[in-house]
Amino acid sequence: MSEGRYNIPKQYKVDKGMPLDALFQKIDNLKCRRVFEAEIESVEWSYHLVDKDGVKDMKELVREQGLSVFEVNLRRKISPDLLTDVFAGVLQRPIVMVYLCEGELSMGTYISVGRTSRMCSTDFYPYDADRMIEVLDFDTDYDKTTQQIHKRIYATLCQQKRMIMIEKAFERLSKENERESFAYEFSLENLERIRADADFVQSQLRVV
Repeated sequence: MSEGRYNIPKQYKVDKGMPLDALFQKIDNLKCRRVFEAEIESVEWSYHLVDKDGVKDMKELVREQGLSVFEVNLRRKISPDLLTDVFAGVLQRPIVMVYLCEGELSMGTYISVGRTSRMCSTDFYPYDADRMIEVLDFDTDYDKTTQQIHKRIYATLCQQKRMIMIEKAFERLSKENERESFAYEFSLENLERIRADADFVQSQLRVV
């Protein structure tokens, strides 16, 4: 993973590839396991945010409780909700998941609130590989604990999910309106010309 790909300080970097066979063996549903085996190319533990200062190395870092960021590269798209739900059970830790596929990106998180758990994943949207993947909001997160940051990320993803759903629904509506407009234009403005052409062809046939 290249430096600066995420807007997360370097001291939290793990950059560790995860063994897929071991991960997938933890998936109870056989159909789901086969889908993951076929469609997931790699899983990387990218960062681990912790509240402790002065962590010396990566081994010490990952032993601390915190918020882990994982990057998943997909061969083909899988439902982000399914991905997040399964990885939450497999990884069993506070997580932020980043899914990359065919130039698009989706993010998901799974958070425990008291005795309940909540999950949120955005739909896939176009991803500019030259820009950083923004996980942190430095203006908001600079003095917060990892638990507070996790709650803020969850709320942000919920808002992004809603906005992406609205944009895609509006885009679909716009395309449908364009098709209806074209059909209307074709049926009214061109109808007389089509009738005239048909009458001409029929008259020529009668002559023959």
